[in-house]
Amino acid sequence: MNPQSSHLSLAILLFGAPWLLSACNTQLEPVSYSPDYQAFTHADGRVEWTPVACLEPSAEDNFHTDEQTYVRLLPPGCANNLTLQQMVEKRSDLIEGRTSGPTMAAPVGRAAQVYIEGYDREELHRRLAEQQAKADKQEGQ
Repeated sequence: MNPQSSHLSLAILLFGAPWLLSACNTQLEPVSYSPDYQAFTHADGRVEWTPVACLEPSAEDNFHTDEQTYVRLLPPGCANNLTLQQMVEKRSDLIEGRTSGPTMAAPVGRAAQVYIEGYDREELHRRLAEQQAKADKQEGQ
């Protein structure tokens, strides 16, 4: 192997690898659509909430399909906001969220304890049987 070619390969590797890695996108872009909702009042007094993202023009056809096969696309964020609107418990949560309640720490704590202390399944079944027997004994009294 030629010493010049090995130096050239090494130089390409040393300078090329960082250059390629610097081209990687390491952060997500901020959302480009509105997460807000707008209220529309119907003639009968009914109020309907619509995502503001769905009021924007639809996305352009980047696939250059012909008019017969072209399917209108939803604007960016519209499908996400419509899905979220269907999932919320209270529609008012879309406008202003509620404070979250206390978390259920007991199952997480038990899982962590099992992981840290290394209980096996038989030990867990034995302890569960002991706890059940103790609970049954207390119910009987």
